[in-house]
Amino acid sequence: MTFSRRKIVAAAAGLVGSLAGCSGGSDGGDGAEETDTATATATATETPTATATSTPSGPPEDAPEFTINNENKTFIPMVAEVEPGTVVRWTTESLSSHSVTSMSPSSSESGRRAWNPEVASDWELDEDLGSEPVTHYFPEPGVYEYKCDYDFGHIGGCAAVVVGDQEYDQEMLPCEPQ
Repeated sequence: MTFSRRKIVAAAAGLVGSLAGCSGGSDGGDGAEETDTATATATATETPTATATSTPSGPPEDAPEFTINNENKTFIPMVAEVEPGTVVRWTTESLSSHSVTSMSPSSSESGRRAWNPEVASDWELDEDLGSEPVTHYFPEPGVYEYKCDYDFGHIGGCAAVVVGDQEYDQEMLPCEPQ
């Protein structure tokens, strides 16, 4: 008598299926009777437990705002001095292309090295500035240099946001107001 591979596989599958049915019935297969046992459930505690909460990534609703306008290829003011926790809003009424592009002391992530890396702070922003304003929340003190990708090299295509009490002035920028 010869057995084909197909018949052996089918027989093995049938044997496995029948053994699985023998492993137990509705009582769990051990022959013991089923009993109703109450299980404990968790109850709410009146005192909250200490758990880590995430820090909100955005600004609080009552955060102060500061507006910087791009006029004639120049950010006005070129050096904006604000307090920590301020939302800076960049606007333009120009029809030409502008951007707000961050410069960082270590150019490893962005490839955009700050002009004054000894005082500049790390940050990331690269947004086109058009009919909608660009906003950024500055929760920490520091010097945040930036440029317009389209106007850099022209007069006024660079600027900085100085957050908190930092030593920085317009003469530190590589461009001049128009």
